[in-house]
Amino acid sequence: MKKFVVAAVLLVLTITACEIFSPDYKSAEIKDLVITPADGPVDTSMVSFEQGWDWEHQEDFWFTSQGAHVLPYTWFTWLEQPGKEELFRNTEHMEMLGYLPAEASKVNPSGLPIGFAITRANTMKEAYVGFTCAACHTNVIEHKGEKFLIDGAPALSNLVLFFDRLVDALDETYKDDAKFSRFSKKVLGNEHSEANARNLRKELLAAAKGAALRQEVNALPDHYPKDFTSWGRLDAFTNIMNAGTAFALGMLENKNYPIAPVSYPFLWGTHQSDVVQWNGSAPNVPRAVGPMVRNAGEVVGVFGGLRIKEKPGKPGKLSYSGTLDFEGLGRVEGLVQSLVSPQWDDPASNLPAVDPKRVARGEILYKENCARCHEVIPEDKQLQNYNAKMIALEEVGTDPMTTWAGRHYVAKSGVLKGTKDKILAGKVMGDTVRAITVPVNGVVGLVLRSPIDALKGIGITDKESHKVMQEHLYDHSTRRDSMDEANFQAAGHQQWDVVQNTPSELNLEGIKYKARPLNGIWATAPYLHNGSVPNLWELLQAPKDRMPEFWVGSREFDAKQVGFVTGKGKNKFRAYDENGDVILGNSNLGHDYAGGQYTDEQKWDIIEYMKTL
Repeated sequence: MKKFVVAAVLLVLTITACEIFSPDYKSAEIKDLVITPADGPVDTSMVSFEQGWDWEHQEDFWFTSQGAHVLPYTWFTWLEQPGKEELFRNTEHMEMLGYLPAEASKVNPSGLPIGFAITRANTMKEAYVGFTCAACHTNVIEHKGEKFLIDGAPALSNLVLFFDRLVDALDETYKDDAKFSRFSKKVLGNEHSEANARNLRKELLAAAKGAALRQEVNALPDHYPKDFTSWGRLDAFTNIMNAGTAFALGMLENKNYPIAPVSYPFLWGTHQSDVVQWNGSAPNVPRAVGPMVRNAGEVVGVFGGLRIKEKPGKPGKLSYSGTLDFEGLGRVEGLVQSLVSPQWDDPASNLPAVDPKRVARGEILYKENCARCHEVIPEDKQLQNYNAKMIALEEVGTDPMTTWAGRHYVAKSGVLKGTKDKILAGKVMGDTVRAITVPVNGVVGLVLRSPIDALKGIGITDKESHKVMQEHLYDHSTRRDSMDEANFQAAGHQQWDVVQNTPSELNLEGIKYKARPLNGIWATAPYLHNGSVPNLWELLQAPKDRMPEFWVGSREFDAKQVGFVTGKGKNKFRAYDENGDVILGNSNLGHDYAGGQYTDEQKWDIIEYMKTL
């Protein structure tokens, strides 16, 4: 009975601590939108592996809105590429950026790529286009002339280049009269007039300025190469942090550099794990709450429109707003919950048959050396919950930057100063806080803003469950990766040291990375959390002997070494700079569990076994 009383008190505090809005951002019908064919040919020859989903489930995952707003729907439909008259959404252009084309359908009226969804809030006059999980967690492997679509696999997309080109396209469309004329006639249609075109151009200017500001906030330091992030990687953590510290608080200078990119993790098994993220920083339990907070944070980082403001004339009273669609988030999570890994020997596959003798020998070696960290989960038990293993950096030895940035990046607290970091409880925030505190606070604020709507999105509808949920929400938010206050204050200055590539100055105490079961690992290259190793063969080599650079972006599959071909692609990944020093964020060192103790034949045996996971 006690926890119900506590939860009820928290609910009352919620109403007095922050402004509660009626749910504005609930998905509306899109049936009246005009179906426009995909711009360019769509390859329909791709074959899907059996992963527990049918076609309807796939389309739901690809095109269910989560509330991210990139551009108005009609704008994205008719926006041209920079320097060209071809549309931005042209299939060839989107393929170049690493996004998978899709045909027009009822849920995808403009033939947008996989992972681009249409959102329209009940209070909005027009629909928007934004990203979904599928944009970063769907991929295709190509082998011997055939293409196989893998749901939940890490994408080989380039979000940074996508946004750079989007900024250029908006800027050129505003400045170029001919380009704008074509754009305005398509967007306005029957409503086109000189007056409406002028208004549209003003709106376009505002959008172009806003996009340029986002580009500037998330820019790399000047001495970093422009292709540092590249295809298949993103510093998602820092993008989420900046969405809070710079944009939600309206303090654009209050940013950190996105110099800790990671490979997009595979999604099967995500719902079942007790923690998520490469650094294990986000609790996933209770599994009703954890996924909601995790997914809400992801949307905040990709155009979720989070804003935290002080209510006029009411010091200490804050309002939280954003465009998150909790119903959509819950729907997508329900799909992820049922996703299983692809199987090498799927009936649709043309991959070579495994060698049973090698598999048998490899299984013994794997259980001797790998299973203590990477639990073996039988195919028929993939939907059961499990606890991931957290491995200390001093043991695994991989690149530290992802966890380091999450623990040590700091920011000004702005209007949050003097309030509790978890809104209802927690520490009172001073002038500065860990940067990740701000978006976490914002997500909690958005949930508490419309708690009934948020909880319905994850299937909780009865009154008593709502009360318990408030308590669990607080419990969840307090269990994130933490460090003591003294270490935090001492480490604050290091966010600038790291920009100058001084790894010896970094405080690496307490850094850990998650080791998860390796079901379907064969379909998830490149490897290590930062995508610094191209295939399983290279991963089993001694770190000093691994490829220092390789091409990325090709989907052509190497079935022997298990990864994508390394001799061609869209740009090169480099682990070392011109002086031979490790590039922070790109280290391919560590995870040295086979290099010195197994022969080449034994390594091939282990790889053969891992194909069967």
